[in-house]
Amino acid sequence: MKKGIKPFTLFLFLFVVIYLVIGTKIFLVNTNKDEQRYNEEEFFSEWTGVITLWDIPYIETGTVSNSSWLNARIEKFERENPGVFIDVKRLTPQRAQMYFLGNIDKDILPDIISIPLYEDFVPSYLYEDLRPYFQDEELNRIAPLALKPAMRDKIMQGVPVMIGTYALFFNYDMLQEQGMTIEDNEIDLTTLDRIVRNLSYVKEENRKEVHYYGFGSYNSTYSKPIASMIYNQSGKIQDDYGYKYIYSWINGENLVPEDIGSIDSSRAMSMFVDEARIGVFLGNTKVLYKIKESQKQGKGFETGISCLPMEGKDGLFQDQIAIYGLIKKDHEIKRHYSIAFLKSLLSEEAQRELKKIGMFSIIGGIDYIYEDDPEMHILERNLTRFKYSPADEDWQVYKNEIMDIFKAKADSSSDILE
Repeated sequence: MKKGIKPFTLFLFLFVVIYLVIGTKIFLVNTNKDEQRYNEEEFFSEWTGVITLWDIPYIETGTVSNSSWLNARIEKFERENPGVFIDVKRLTPQRAQMYFLGNIDKDILPDIISIPLYEDFVPSYLYEDLRPYFQDEELNRIAPLALKPAMRDKIMQGVPVMIGTYALFFNYDMLQEQGMTIEDNEIDLTTLDRIVRNLSYVKEENRKEVHYYGFGSYNSTYSKPIASMIYNQSGKIQDDYGYKYIYSWINGENLVPEDIGSIDSSRAMSMFVDEARIGVFLGNTKVLYKIKESQKQGKGFETGISCLPMEGKDGLFQDQIAIYGLIKKDHEIKRHYSIAFLKSLLSEEAQRELKKIGMFSIIGGIDYIYEDDPEMHILERNLTRFKYSPADEDWQVYKNEIMDIFKAKADSSSDILE
């Protein structure tokens, strides 16, 4: 006579089956400790639709724009995901801001949007927290300098995708006219000061006095290269060596353009590259690409490049980091496709292709991408010197004091160097 299955045995059998089916499924999902568990494939289905992306040029790339790089990444993603399309709209910050004034209509907002490192007009509550969708291993691959601005108010508001840099560019023709040379790609502030003062003069051309400046740069809402030379974390900004020298140049006689504190990058670069009226220029990689383009046309001058002086600093300031955020929407599948696209921008292939637009990778473990470009390789090898950004608390505390360097006028410009 057969014995029936005991209730407890049946319960145990069912429990084991359920655990193997559900428990194993949960185990295979990516985890971030106590945070939401996420597995991309778990949510993907035969969805078709349009993901909107507002690309706002908060940072300048080496080339005219980031279009060639971004478009190539979009085309690849659309091929791999038939029926999913990414619609890019390129807006100025002023135009984009209009959509976030007054009563915000979420229906007309994009899915993905560029995030600035400085003041952001997008309310923080509109950003999706992306931290639960990234494993620790994925985040550890991203350079800390690039990741920190993406983490705000204890949430991950965006995904950094590329980084730029600042450097000093020299007009060798002006240097040679003054019998001066630069030996290598490193320069100290004392030597730099001597060059700046020797390359500042006035020439009479066509019965007009033309000013030539030893030093030039620019200052805009989203790009502050001079901050990279004067920022430190001590809180005693005026004690910084870089601050002292630049302060003396700004307050000197005709050492820098009068409007250096408000001039935009286009006008400043034109004075340096097209007019050849600046001896030493502090700017981003776009300067180098503009010089190369001019030289291809048989114009321009011989150029030198140097990394920023590190005297008295343990790191430099950088604000040229591109970040994309995700606007909260009630569309789960689209959200996960959007995240998958953002992650695709961090792939090794995508990061290596940044070479096409004169930008640098933010992913660790990727070999140098500019080994066949001597000037860009110099800058690439020195990216590790940049450690601070507008996301730092010290910048928030001292930013007004730092940028007041353009406003102050000293009774004696030499006093601060003593």
